[in-house]
Amino acid sequence: MNCQECSDYIDAYIDNELDVATAILVKQHLGECADCQPLLEAREAVRSLLSNPQLRYEAPDSLRGKIQSVLPAPRPELKQRSGRRFTIPWYSVPLALAAAIAVLFGLVFLNQSGTSDRANSNSTAQEVISNHVRSLLASHLLDVPSTDQHTVKPWFNGKLKFAPPVHDFSAEGFRLIGGRLDYLNGHEVAALVYQRKQHIINLFVWPSEPGQNTALKSFTENGYNVSHWDRDGFSFWAVSDVNAEDLRSFAALEFKS
Repeated sequence: MNCQECSDYIDAYIDNELDVATAILVKQHLGECADCQPLLEAREAVRSLLSNPQLRYEAPDSLRGKIQSVLPAPRPELKQRSGRRFTIPWYSVPLALAAAIAVLFGLVFLNQSGTSDRANSNSTAQEVISNHVRSLLASHLLDVPSTDQHTVKPWFNGKLKFAPPVHDFSAEGFRLIGGRLDYLNGHEVAALVYQRKQHIINLFVWPSEPGQNTALKSFTENGYNVSHWDRDGFSFWAVSDVNAEDLRSFAALEFKS
């Protein structure tokens, strides 16, 4: 993270509004950059000043009356001449209108369902990125350091309730360097670790929903490149700060294996 990015995130950092991965990066930058320390101190001073109860101003009750006096009067309810509220019997609603209402509710349901799926995916992506960053900062990258897939794969036996597929792509420039246990979505998962030049790629693997197969999707989130797919009973999430093209190439190799 550079100074400009730190400046952009500093307010959200102070207010605890950042995700874990970004907050860690901001904190690390502030601890190493003397130029950004005065910025943090200035923001904290302003926050402390604004929290002073003597600076608070309570609006007078007369303000409410003035606001209501300039608002338009509420529209009267539509009534019949008898004075009773006018209602439309359900049986008089045209079939076309009823069909339109049904379609509208269907679209709302589908949109909410799609929104929920996207929210779950975004939440998982954030957690994947956070675990990737944490593995690099906490010096807990490997439980089993090995470039041999036949050593890494059996290491998970008895530690997980599933046997993750393990491949080595050294010939393609993606060297397996080991694996570890990690925790995602409320359960333990396998984290396979690869190296691309000076960059680390974390591949998180856990069982997917029965019969669930999804196409390979790649995107960028918080400065990290992420690839995700479901195949052969497993959910795969690859994350790294390697360039997007390299991560897509790695993901394609795993997807085809």
